[in-house]
Amino acid sequence: MAGITEAERTIREKRAQVFEGMKPIIQKVQAGIEISDSERTEFYKRDKKLRKLDQDLELARTYAARSAEPEPIAGIREPSTATTTPEGEEKRYEEAFSTWFRRGDKGLSDEQRAVLDSGHGLSTAPNSAGISAGGTGYDAGYLIPQGFWMNLQIAIKEYGGILPYCRMVQTDSGQPMPWPTVDPTAIVGSYITEQNQLGFGGDSGGTDYQFGQGMLNAWTIVSGVILASIQLINDSAFDVDQFVTDRMGEAIGRKVAAELHSGSGSSAFLGVETALAARGHQSSPAMGGVYLSGTVGNWAGTAGGSAYTIEGGTTAQAKKANGLIGFDDILGMIASVDPAYRKLGRSVFVCNDLTMAMLRTITDAYSHPLWSPNVAPGQPDTLYGYPVIVDQNTSAVSTSASTSGGLLFGDFNSAVVVRQVNQAGVMRLTERYADYLQVGFLGYVRMDARSNDLRAAVLYSTNQT
Repeated sequence: MAGITEAERTIREKRAQVFEGMKPIIQKVQAGIEISDSERTEFYKRDKKLRKLDQDLELARTYAARSAEPEPIAGIREPSTATTTPEGEEKRYEEAFSTWFRRGDKGLSDEQRAVLDSGHGLSTAPNSAGISAGGTGYDAGYLIPQGFWMNLQIAIKEYGGILPYCRMVQTDSGQPMPWPTVDPTAIVGSYITEQNQLGFGGDSGGTDYQFGQGMLNAWTIVSGVILASIQLINDSAFDVDQFVTDRMGEAIGRKVAAELHSGSGSSAFLGVETALAARGHQSSPAMGGVYLSGTVGNWAGTAGGSAYTIEGGTTAQAKKANGLIGFDDILGMIASVDPAYRKLGRSVFVCNDLTMAMLRTITDAYSHPLWSPNVAPGQPDTLYGYPVIVDQNTSAVSTSASTSGGLLFGDFNSAVVVRQVNQAGVMRLTERYADYLQVGFLGYVRMDARSNDLRAAVLYSTNQT
């Protein structure tokens, strides 16, 4: 292996050893031979290690290539053709933004100012006067580069496990956005005999579709001002701008994640738990809303003081008194969502860590656990065949009478719509904190969430009445 470094050579040898252990398993699969669970686990373990070694190898190659390049003389900028590529343009934009972050507007060169003013292709770029779209003055700062918005998105998805399962609508502006709704599920065909006229409109024999309207707004969520001293910005050996943008992303992400569950809907998101609780318990199955613990086979009534026995010899009444979810509740929640939604393949359970620990103990009458761990890396475990998504913002299971929460189930792509305006940004507050020798940074995003079709989801309730 001439021409490679010792580090590359070592990594290549490790990769070869890891891959060699995968060959027998692959050969069995190719020959149509059933592999065992331990072999499958071993394969995924080696595959994960192989991907990590690939990343290490790429790092070693990059370091070796850069080490071989001659260092430019300080103060002399070497011409480069890389800036003519999209990657080069993005790099120039990031460098200009970093300079603005550290030194403000006065620290920008004419070239860097032109790069920021161009917006690098962003639809909401600052204008030539340096005033951001929607801003109130020159000191409002520039919109952040495209890479920051991606970081912000990742932060939201990390802190709100339910967000990727909702329907996302991207818009360029934040004006109110209505959409029509209709529920035709109660309308069915009918027989017709000779000399009978078909009804129409609102007639008893006619078809009358009732339309409604939903409305999406664009509420502004901010991170709160993060202060950084001028000394720290100028002298720190650490990446201060990355630290600040990460913290702003986390703060906004936590707020969005919480609002997706418990938002009031009044000048705010309408949280899915809030919406389902308002829909309430339905008189028949497959209608979504709230599932009352112990109402399997009795949707028209309540669980009341039901004392029928479930798995392990526990009565339903004792189960609810201790805030426990039973096998019958899992089946009841699944039955509360129409099969038409379940067949779409998007239905999931959503809970927090404490509820998840409870769900892992649920068994059927033959002591078979309903929980099934997924051996595939990055894939969620399943409960009765449906993926379980852990979201810490899900409310806890309670022993209080008629308290809803603790577990959600359904197709949230149908149940919830999330609107996101493509104007996430950051403002640099230079003058406001100047007497403290500090600079403030404020991140913001414009979003909204509303219920779309609540027949597609259900919320658990203890219902101790």
